[in-house]
Amino acid sequence: MRGLRDLRACLSRRSRGHYRNPQGGRMKITPIRRTVQMLSLAGMVAVPLLNSRGISAVSGSFYSMEIGPLLLTDPLIALQPLLATMTIDPTLLDSALIPIGLALVLGRVFCSWVCPQNTLSELFDAVGARLGLTRLWTPVPRPITRYAVLALILAATLLFGFPLASLLSAPGIISVQTARLIYEGTVGLELAFIGTIILAELFLVRRVWCNHLCPVGSMLSLFRFRKTMRVVMAEEGGNTCLHCRECAKACQLDLNPMAGNIAPQCHNCGACIDACQEMTGERRPLSFRF
Repeated sequence: MRGLRDLRACLSRRSRGHYRNPQGGRMKITPIRRTVQMLSLAGMVAVPLLNSRGISAVSGSFYSMEIGPLLLTDPLIALQPLLATMTIDPTLLDSALIPIGLALVLGRVFCSWVCPQNTLSELFDAVGARLGLTRLWTPVPRPITRYAVLALILAATLLFGFPLASLLSAPGIISVQTARLIYEGTVGLELAFIGTIILAELFLVRRVWCNHLCPVGSMLSLFRFRKTMRVVMAEEGGNTCLHCRECAKACQLDLNPMAGNIAPQCHNCGACIDACQEMTGERRPLSFRF
């Protein structure tokens, strides 16, 4: 009964628009993430602009980029030559170590904080919600689905020697086509693939690419261990869950943080933690943990 009264009180404060965090205003995650997303988009435009003017301290795309002497490569893209030619390129494999290390420590934060496809998908998801669009299908997010797609892509690369992942890397395509637009004033048909993803997510399955199919995110999700950062619900020290389900409603990937073990699918955007904080304040049971 006490939990029910707490829930009613929180909902009442929220509906009046003046809920205050009893801790004195713990900083929310989403505004910080939005800033990083905007910086990522700005960098995606700024790099080719600077390169076109002879400034090349940073160059490349989300397939692979150079930052001064540092080479960074998407782990999936770095793996392709090994599978396609059965030869090892130590430089290319070494360039994937930092992205792998980041995933091992922080999880799939590239997907939710940096990837331009995710930013676009979030934008159009908000548009769809505003327009009241309903999807034709609502499948349950399952890791096996995304890993099966990844396995098929890697198998095709191994069998046919064709870099299929390069054609299916949404962040790579968006960044390369942005550079092409700046350099040549035109874009390629590859952007039709991005348009197809957006239409499918608007009318068929919500966040189908990021949640079920994306090989880049699937590859990154393999690099995790017991201490990788993840969303955890811990009702301890007075951190009481109100069972309001606001965390599940806030998740664009249709995950339920209260169910636990959402890490293989979760990309650590922090929206559920913010929603939990808004409802519970200092008793927030959801948090990032290592």
